[in-house]
Amino acid sequence: MNDPKTALENFQIKGAIRSVALFGGGHINDTYKVETSEAQYLLQRINTDVFRDTDIFEANLNALFTTKSDVLVEHVPTWKNTWLFLDTSGAWKTQLFDKDTYAPQMADDLRQVSEVAKGFGKFTSLGLSADAFQETIPDFHNLQWRLEQLDEAIESDLARRKAEAQNLIDQANAYRWINQKMECLKVEGLPQRLCHNDTKIDNILLSCSSNQFKYVIDLDTVGPGYALYDFGDMMRTLLSPTKESEPDVSKIELREDYYVSLRDGFLSQCEHALTALEIESLAFGGQYMTYIMAIRFLADYLNGDVYYKVSHEEENFVRARNQLRLLKLMDDLADKE
Repeated sequence: MNDPKTALENFQIKGAIRSVALFGGGHINDTYKVETSEAQYLLQRINTDVFRDTDIFEANLNALFTTKSDVLVEHVPTWKNTWLFLDTSGAWKTQLFDKDTYAPQMADDLRQVSEVAKGFGKFTSLGLSADAFQETIPDFHNLQWRLEQLDEAIESDLARRKAEAQNLIDQANAYRWINQKMECLKVEGLPQRLCHNDTKIDNILLSCSSNQFKYVIDLDTVGPGYALYDFGDMMRTLLSPTKESEPDVSKIELREDYYVSLRDGFLSQCEHALTALEIESLAFGGQYMTYIMAIRFLADYLNGDVYYKVSHEEENFVRARNQLRLLKLMDDLADKE
């Protein structure tokens, strides 16, 4: 079964279904906007080829919803009082859709950046113990493992693309010091905490009328991590005015005023909850998360585009190239600080 209407019958939604339509454009999961006679919902089919252990996923959602928080959008349980409904096509979950909110696709102004940062800052300060959670995707942000995957992809060259990607491979290899620096931070005592682990701008809902933060969404990757993961992924996705697949690499830039707004907004909500080492390492998070995404896009390109959805055969190449360009700009920013 891969029928969203049939999946919806298993959730405690209100009213008769009026419409179900695809919504958004995520790389991994399929999302549908649902309208009923009484409410609006988002139904998501989770790709269980990626999120393989649905028991961990369910347990994480239970742990997350142990406390009522206005940071998180309300989720709808199944008739069996679980958060997930499983069928042969994957795992489904449902949340309320607030028609007075929107998920921004690109950062358009400093106020918007600040509100996104405040939202994820509030999530960081929720105070839930990382020990109560497990990774829904094992080693999701483990750079050492991602580098091993890249090495395997280079060695195997399954799609016969190594030669044309050699310049990107050389650039990627030049940044392996980032992995060593992360390991040093762990030795210095960088603490684990509950992280969202996918802090793209469109995983925040803002108010349509005021542009103020409303909710954090897309909780699939919530689990243990480091504060620099969440801050770094915001840097990666907010500081440049371009999308990951921007065809013109010259358009990629790093807006330093956006960085200041991002940092100030984030720390305004969670500085009290962070250690000095965490605060000092936030900017390094941008380098770490941008590098790990460059590695993942490049490995997938070499493997023949088996993980990320692509619209053309060069898209993962372009994504990797763009991430490496952004990483160079972050290097320059780090030299100024």
